[in-house]
Amino acid sequence: MGKKKLKAAVYMLIALVTLVGCSKAESNKGSGAANSTKVPTIKLAISTRGLPYVEGSSNINEDKYVKKLRELSKTNLQLELIPHQDFSKKLTLLLAGGELPDILQNYGIDSPEMAPAVNAGAFYELNDLLQQYAPNLLKKIPKESWDSSMISKNGKIYAIPGENYVRNSAVYVRKDWLDKLNLKVPKTIDEYVAMLKAFKEKDPNGNGKPDEIPFSGRQNFAFAEAFFGAYDVIPDGWKYENNQLVPNFIRPQMKQALELHRMLYKEQLMDNEIFVQQGKDWDAKIKGAARVGMWIHDPSYPDKWQSEVRQGDPKAEIIIIPAPTGPDGKGGLGLSSSVGNVWAIPKSNKNPQDAIKLLDWFYSEEAQKFLDYGLEGEDYTVENGKNKYKYATSVDDINKENMHLMFLRFVGSSYLANEEFMKGRKDSELILNGLKVANSEGRKSDGLGMPLPQTMQSKPELAKNGLWMETAAKIITGQEPIDSFDKFIEDWKKRGGDQIIKEATDWYNAQNKK
Repeated sequence: MGKKKLKAAVYMLIALVTLVGCSKAESNKGSGAANSTKVPTIKLAISTRGLPYVEGSSNINEDKYVKKLRELSKTNLQLELIPHQDFSKKLTLLLAGGELPDILQNYGIDSPEMAPAVNAGAFYELNDLLQQYAPNLLKKIPKESWDSSMISKNGKIYAIPGENYVRNSAVYVRKDWLDKLNLKVPKTIDEYVAMLKAFKEKDPNGNGKPDEIPFSGRQNFAFAEAFFGAYDVIPDGWKYENNQLVPNFIRPQMKQALELHRMLYKEQLMDNEIFVQQGKDWDAKIKGAARVGMWIHDPSYPDKWQSEVRQGDPKAEIIIIPAPTGPDGKGGLGLSSSVGNVWAIPKSNKNPQDAIKLLDWFYSEEAQKFLDYGLEGEDYTVENGKNKYKYATSVDDINKENMHLMFLRFVGSSYLANEEFMKGRKDSELILNGLKVANSEGRKSDGLGMPLPQTMQSKPELAKNGLWMETAAKIITGQEPIDSFDKFIEDWKKRGGDQIIKEATDWYNAQNKK
């Protein structure tokens, strides 16, 4: 090769190396810039939870708390609200439509809405992503929650669990009605019935009209299962007995429970609209009209309930009391899973690591401070290095406060676990007493954590809200005799119930290595 050609080749090689080097530098520079300055957009679908502040928002993404959450988490978080009242229906439609958000709230990967989509491979397996991007989630969330069938299947994690700090509901009673009628706090079923009769007959609201509703609940016995708990037959629970795992709604004790409810219905000690009543109508009776003496709900915010009931009756006082005890001396509502909110990541999300990082951030001190105390200068100030919180007193303020205390707390510890925060709270005694009562009782289901049996999935009429609810309604309202319960059991078993019991028992034996 001639000198001129050699020199030209050398120059070309130098130019090529320089060009490649520059390209790499620019590429690395661009990558670094993207990593350091690009804010990921994350679309998250979430239930409104029936919270007035949330449902009253004209544009949730312009809300000041959502904006602050974006700023602190360094994400462009965009919320898509799913109405609490129609959550299951809307979730089903969302899954069928195919256009999914980056993070989807749900009732568990084994729920009727989610299970088909999970089985079809629509959601990420998260094991590796969690190991890479979620040190806080793996450290702070207990193994029990990760192992739940709501979260994992065959050792593969398909969702991230929120914390369920309070695992059962509790009985709320109008204390001012008890005091006016000189009634003691009831304990047994008989004492409860006597209280309800007094509420019905002795005009505790003092308006001279027989308009009191002693005990009210929602459609299909939602928030109304205290007397079933007294007989240890919470309708959606299971019991392992005689070497089988059987649903509570076919156990012999259920017949006794239905007989009691038949009497409560006949004597109008129980709201006669209980089989059809929607949440808004239930709320209106308890709060706006202040006509209800006893109801059931989450025990963690009785202060909010009291403020709302006082809108209908300024003299109202409420108290949370132990649920009625039954023949075995025990009682309580059904104990739920340790898992609260459930978050799954659809495979349509091309950057699942961003979603994982966001949820992991919720366990940081920065996140917990914001979720507990809200906005500095508006919800709290800092004095001598300590947070001075402006505790809410009015209904509107309490509703606004629930935006950061509850709604935006996707995962992470509950504000109820913050002792410093709770001590200064108005009506803290009422709240702490409610939590104490709830934590001291409850009926555990032996089927807790069990995926819905396959036969029950394919034949939903064999689940609680199917044949059993139909039979219970007819018995309680007097359309059928109490003995029709026996025919229901026979029919339920023939239509697939025996297979359901077999599937449930196989699951139980595998879990307990029998």
